[in-house]
Amino acid sequence: MTVEDLWWRWVDRLEDRGWGARAMLRPPAGDDVIAAAGEVVGAFPDELAALYRIADGQLETRHVDGPWTNLFPGHEFLSLAGARRAWQGWADIRAAYAPADFDGMITVRGDDPVHRVYTRAPWWPLAEDGGGNHLMVDLDPPPGGTVGQVLVAGPDEDERRVLAPGIGAYLAALLDADLDPPDADQLADGVAWWDAPGLR
Repeated sequence: MTVEDLWWRWVDRLEDRGWGARAMLRPPAGDDVIAAAGEVVGAFPDELAALYRIADGQLETRHVDGPWTNLFPGHEFLSLAGARRAWQGWADIRAAYAPADFDGMITVRGDDPVHRVYTRAPWWPLAEDGGGNHLMVDLDPPPGGTVGQVLVAGPDEDERRVLAPGIGAYLAALLDADLDPPDADQLADGVAWWDAPGLR
């Protein structure tokens, strides 16, 4: 099944549970915009590029009529421009710190094939939780890993863990996640966050 098929199945599942996912979507990104963003990390894996060809992230709350919601567990799907800003923020940290300042506190879950470091240039921020933590797409994993695997990094995330070997596999896992519907208070507040803790 293609990333496009999986994505629309995922959006439909959110819709079916009462989360207004379709209203969140930004228009697709053009190939030139995707290529320019990908140059920051060398090039995007095919599945990541395919996702941006469907939607260039999600709209900000001020651009949504009705309740806003996230499209990944506890995380907002970043536009290419937003992801580039987040990547630059991580680059600024790398320029300012010595590895000993942060890397010593980082652990790796079990045998997950991920570098035990605080931040790396080949990690592309796919989604953000609002507190500086990101779902990352790993463009340069260690032996045993997969280019394009989805992992977690951030100031509140000392444990590096691989959520899925790629975007397609991550979307497939999301389709199996338990999702509660939003409650009336969330909808009335205009921001309705949902979560699937095992997938973030």
